[in-house]
Amino acid sequence: MWLKLLEKVLANSYKIHHHFYQLLELKRVHKSFWKKLLWSWVIFWIVICAWMFSFYNHHAIEKRKVTLASMCVERARMLQDQFNASMTHVQAISILISTFHHGKNPLAIDQRTFAKYTEKTAFERPLMSGVAYAIRVLHLEREKFERQQGWSIRKMNTVQQNPVHKDIHMPEKFEPSPVQEEYAPVILAQDTVAHMVSLDLLSGKEDCDNAIRARESGKGVLTTPFRLLKTNRLGVILTFAVYKRDLPADATPKDRVEATDGYLEGIFDIESLAENLFQQFAGKKTILVNLYDTTNRSQPISMYGSEVYVDKLEHVIALNFGDPLRNHEMRCRFKHKAPLSWLAITTTGSTLVITLLLGYIVFATMNHMAKVQEEYNRMVELKKKAEAADVAKSQFLSTVSHEIRTPMHGVLGILDILLDTDLDVTQQDHVRTAQASGKTLVSLLNEVLDQAKIESGKLDLESVPFDLRAIMDDVLSLFSGKSQENGVELAVYISHRVPDMLIGDPGRFRQIITNLMGNSIKFTEKGHIFVTVHLVEEVMETTDIEREASSRNTLSGFPVPDKRRSWAGFKNIGQDGRNCSLSPDRISVIVSVEDTGEGIPQEAQPRIFTPFVQVGSSISRKQAGTGIGLSISKCLVTLMDGELGFVSIPKVGSTFTFTASFTIGCSKQSKIIYPEFQCMRALVVDSRQVRAIVSKYHVQRLGIQVEVVPSLDHALSTISIGNAIFSMVLVEQVVWDADSAVSSLFVNKLRKLDQQLSSKLFILANSVNHSKKRDMLELHGLSIIMKPLRSSMLAASLQRAIGVGNKGNLRKLSSLSLSGLLAGRKILVVDDNYVNLKVAAGALKRYGADVVLAESGEKAISFLEPPHTFDACFMDIQMPAIDGFEATRRIREMEDNINDRIQNGDASIEACRNISNWHVPILAMTADVIQATQDECIRCGMDGYISKPFEGEHLYRELSRFFTSSPLMKCIENF
Repeated sequence: MWLKLLEKVLANSYKIHHHFYQLLELKRVHKSFWKKLLWSWVIFWIVICAWMFSFYNHHAIEKRKVTLASMCVERARMLQDQFNASMTHVQAISILISTFHHGKNPLAIDQRTFAKYTEKTAFERPLMSGVAYAIRVLHLEREKFERQQGWSIRKMNTVQQNPVHKDIHMPEKFEPSPVQEEYAPVILAQDTVAHMVSLDLLSGKEDCDNAIRARESGKGVLTTPFRLLKTNRLGVILTFAVYKRDLPADATPKDRVEATDGYLEGIFDIESLAENLFQQFAGKKTILVNLYDTTNRSQPISMYGSEVYVDKLEHVIALNFGDPLRNHEMRCRFKHKAPLSWLAITTTGSTLVITLLLGYIVFATMNHMAKVQEEYNRMVELKKKAEAADVAKSQFLSTVSHEIRTPMHGVLGILDILLDTDLDVTQQDHVRTAQASGKTLVSLLNEVLDQAKIESGKLDLESVPFDLRAIMDDVLSLFSGKSQENGVELAVYISHRVPDMLIGDPGRFRQIITNLMGNSIKFTEKGHIFVTVHLVEEVMETTDIEREASSRNTLSGFPVPDKRRSWAGFKNIGQDGRNCSLSPDRISVIVSVEDTGEGIPQEAQPRIFTPFVQVGSSISRKQAGTGIGLSISKCLVTLMDGELGFVSIPKVGSTFTFTASFTIGCSKQSKIIYPEFQCMRALVVDSRQVRAIVSKYHVQRLGIQVEVVPSLDHALSTISIGNAIFSMVLVEQVVWDADSAVSSLFVNKLRKLDQQLSSKLFILANSVNHSKKRDMLELHGLSIIMKPLRSSMLAASLQRAIGVGNKGNLRKLSSLSLSGLLAGRKILVVDDNYVNLKVAAGALKRYGADVVLAESGEKAISFLEPPHTFDACFMDIQMPAIDGFEATRRIREMEDNINDRIQNGDASIEACRNISNWHVPILAMTADVIQATQDECIRCGMDGYISKPFEGEHLYRELSRFFTSSPLMKCIENF
């Protein structure tokens, strides 16, 4: 109800304020009026809440009283019932004694029988600690009685503490009872009070008074509480008189005294008995119980319970223990103080808070409405500044990218041209070093720009067909030199279940693999770096590689962490290994990069994906880097609907694993088959199973059937059997170097078996650093295939050795492909920078293009005014006067005009070079790689985008969309 009221007030606060102004015909209500109204509201509701608190608190106290009374009544009823049961049973014992002790001759009950009987029936007297019977003995009968019993009648201790006294239990030292008219010595007693035997009850004041009252009244009477013999605990005694004969109800006290035979006493140990009784209640720890003898109201005697209490709330119940002259009470209190009533606190507190909040809201609303417009205007200004800052940041990145890439384009372009000139070995090394440094700088710039795109949310992915195996081969080529230099085994294995063609962003996928492998190369000095690619479904099964792998049975024999831990936390992988969020035409691949490097320290692992944060200072000094590669990779993996994780053990190695989702490509786009290797068989000799599987995978990619054996002896046996003819034998270098004598013997025996096969013997070497070792291999006529294995390199090595297929330079084939596209093409290059023009012209002329240069947008417009003879145009974007965007728009307008004129018949097709639809391909050529710039290129009418510095592969991919190769080039490309 309060919340609904609050919502209504907030919703209509403006209307209330507006109508209030109109009612008073004031433009503004004075601020002091709202303060006075607020204080009045607050005081009123404080009074109301105080009354509410008092009401709820009083209700809680009354409820607490009822609870205490209920618990006290329950305990009093239990105590009363137990006492009545005990008293009834004592009365029954008195009848038993009267019948079998005094009524029989000889006596039927002695001390042993009485003790045994009272022990067996003790459960019927739960509140009694013992029962004793004292016989009445006259003074004249004392001497005869003492001779019969064998002991003297002794008197009880005379030390009295009225009304409670303490007795020391030393019966053998008690004095004989003094001479008096009669005695009441205890002759029968329960074992628990056997110490009372021979004691004269009439010699003690409390017991004497009790006995006299009992025989005169004929009812059970109670003593004042006192300390019991032996136990020294507080208790009372219940006394019944035992008569010689049945007396009428109206018998006089004198008749009862004369008929008295003895006295039966029941001893109550109040403290222990009450404690045991109250322990039976579940709420024993909740309340305190006190028992009082209130015969003397002015000085009540505490029989049980503590006098220390903290709660003043008390409930009193009168107890009736059968003695009309004795009054007893039970007083109950709670053990702890009454807690504050949470209902009162929460109800009144919430009411007060809501009302105060409501008053404050109304007050603040009235005062705040004047400032709303001012704050709104301020926020508008801040929004404009934020948008301007975002635009400035994007412009800054665009400018910095352009200003750095432009000179780098010139540097790398000139270096690339320089490599095609006649240089000696030293000069070529210097040029390649400079070129590598420039590419590193461009790569660093790309990483920073990618991070900026990710932060701004402007990083998008392409969706084009690509060959995943070809990408992995390219990445292997990138790191092969470094791995051979360090002597580190580098290998890739891709499951046969991964499709040949996928649709996605190959550039970003390559970037992720490059980042992960680059880190492994940096921090791995021995052992191996092993990349595996499988479908996600396979991680739930036992893959070929994992079936053979163990902690030591790895690619290089060095131990590695358990790679399964690197994907243990992936959320998108179900129990069956499937990603349920994928459509049927999409698959999810899982890629693992395993190395035996330094590993990542435990304290650095939580921040491994934080941008610009490196593992540690010591490693940072050893290896350079920006620390954003892993951060970018993680974001790219997320964009690919995947996850990235890792497991690392210091001094052992690391394994990074990520998943990525792709669309399955068309089946007709299959991998290249090498026809010259069809129907060939190869024998791979390798003692390490994991490494043998990798070698087998790469050889099988060429269409060659492969068989694996673990040693040279097994290889010789397999060849000599003659079941299959092997075209080549590939021996792992580790196996070959294990025993030179065995290796030489293997070559000699192999030549005897097959003279031709010896020339087709290959050594799979990770590195051959020593010239002596290389000379020894060449001496045996062996060919060396350097690792890492990849299809193009392996095919070329086998073709050269076997003498089949193409033996040409693969780089020249790539150049021939571009030459087939550009030969005879007239290309217009537009750029305001002379160096860029020179580099672009040199790059295009290398492939046979006819290049025309223009240094401004105005000249480009004049050159491309239809009709013209240009086949394509490379247009820079940032130029003075007319930039590339504006120049493209004007060119498209001119083309639209001439196309309309041709369609309307205002211009003849012959005059327009027999072209009915003019549209020259215009490709943006700029150093600016911001996404917004790419979008603007498409909007202004450009057909593509090439970032500076561009490479041959990128140039070929863009131009192949517009040009077709000559028939001769097509044959070369297909081959």
